[in-house]
Amino acid sequence: DGMGQVLGHKAMEMAIEKAKKSGVGIVSVRNSNHYGIAGYYAKMASDQGLIGFSCTNSEAIMVPTYARKAMLGSNPIAWTVPADPVDFFFDCSTTVVTRGKLEMYNKMAKATPDGWAVNKDGVPSTDAAEVLGNISRHEGGGILPLGGATEVLGGHKGYGNGMIAELFSSILSQGGTSNKCMVGGRSNICHGFMAINPEFFGDAAEIKKHFSQFLQELREAPKAEGQDRIYTHGEKENESVEKVKAEGIPVLNGTMVEVLELCEALGLDFSSYFGDYRPEAPANMFKGNY
Repeated sequence: DGMGQVLGHKAMEMAIEKAKKSGVGIVSVRNSNHYGIAGYYAKMASDQGLIGFSCTNSEAIMVPTYARKAMLGSNPIAWTVPADPVDFFFDCSTTVVTRGKLEMYNKMAKATPDGWAVNKDGVPSTDAAEVLGNISRHEGGGILPLGGATEVLGGHKGYGNGMIAELFSSILSQGGTSNKCMVGGRSNICHGFMAINPEFFGDAAEIKKHFSQFLQELREAPKAEGQDRIYTHGEKENESVEKVKAEGIPVLNGTMVEVLELCEALGLDFSSYFGDYRPEAPANMFKGNY
């Protein structure tokens, strides 16, 4: 029942140490809590010239293909690989979107796009408040796997990748699977980590150069009509970091409502931090324990 960020950092350090000695290091963690950003831990490896991998399970929000009950978490998978001028950095949930995206739409009181979620009967829903409420109350429904509700666009593939994250987190560690997370007041979340040392395959510098060349060829590939740029994974994130450093971090009004409520609960003076600004929650915003 430790802090996910502390356990995750320690576990990735262990995987990196193993990889430097033996070529590959794999570490799993059980009985943890939310560990934040999957890519953070994978990046710990690429920062040291290694290939990094990280995954985690979480409270069940993913409805398996042809089901109407959430059984898996968003179960993100992250890979990082050293490259020039920007490391390859791939971090994505195995659901169409994360729960956080539904929370954003809920806070903005906006309907979600079609194909993101289903209600407790397994029927498509664009009502973020309804879906979040059903998830929190364990009443059924949830977010669809990457690829959607059927096999036509590959929903079974998102479902399968969610299972891969489950394998490296809860199964190898013999911990709680996603459908048994957040039960009885305990989170029981599990994580998986891997580091791979390119030196055990050949000259690490040449491998990095070889991969960097391929990434550049991808960027220079013929563009689709109306498009002027092809991104490789990690470029948008790197540019976003520079943008928020220069311009600040945008925050939703709904998030500020939660900050206000937190200040009131802890006896803190909201105005001493934010002056006269006073956020108001949309009337149909679902308010639950996220």
